[in-house]
Formats: sequence, C-alpha cells, structure tokens
Amino acid sequence: MARVHGANADFSFDSIAMESWLNSVTLNFSVPEAEITSFSDVYGNYLAGKPTATIDIAGAWDGAVSGPDVTIFGELGLEGEEYDFEPDGTTGYDGFSIVTAYSITASVDAPVTFSASFRHNGGAAAADAAAPTRA
Repeated sequence: MARVHGANADFSFDSIAMESWLNSVTLNFSVPEAEITSFSDVYGNYLAGKPTATIDIAGAWDGAVSGPDVTIFGELGLEGEEYDFEPDGTTGYDGFSIVTAYSITASVDAPVTFSASFRHNGGAAAADAAAPTRA
C-alpha cells in the first residue's frame, strides 16, 4: 500500500462529521500489563491484560447547533455514541465511545479551540466490551 497523507482524514461522532473543524485526531490502542516476575526470572515477566482504545481530537471551536460543541457537550456523562475514524479518508476504525474529557480554550491572541477525549466502550450504545471494528 502506498503512503498516505493525513489531510484527507475523516472523523465523526454521534453521526456528526467533524472533519470541517478538526486539525488533529489520535487513536490510541493500549494493553495494561500485570507483572508476574519471580525471584528466579532473569528478566521481568508480564501478562497482557485486556486492550483498550482512546481517541483524542482537537480543532477549531464552533458553538453552532450543528457543530462539535453541541454534540460533544451534550454527551458528557451519557452512554456511548458511535464514532468512525478514517485516517486516510477511506479505511478506518469504528465502534462506540464515551466522552471522557472536553476542553475549550480562548486566548486573546489565538482562535478559540477545543479538544475532547473518548474511550471506546464496545460495539453498541450499551457497553458490551466488543472490540473496535476495522473497516
């Protein structure tokens, strides 16, 4: 496969396409580990836990009804909503996630920006622990 540029990335949350406002999307997969090293081991010994995925987005804030502010703010503390992230604009990852953080920054010498964080929470609105889908 050829290398691709991130300029064509797509991201949507709760059925709202947000690429018009975003300038950064990061999808992180991580696996917690439990140390099981014994005194007789030569090196550290670990067991993998259950994987998790988080998403961080950032961009230009827009308070319009159809913008990201209304969508993200409205989902704070609620059940998971569908997300879709396509780093190249065609192939990507989807599932459901909860909003874990939302920040708005206004500065006298810069545009108003926002950032938000999400945690993958399964394959349905109700938490079901299903893995993200790669499509």
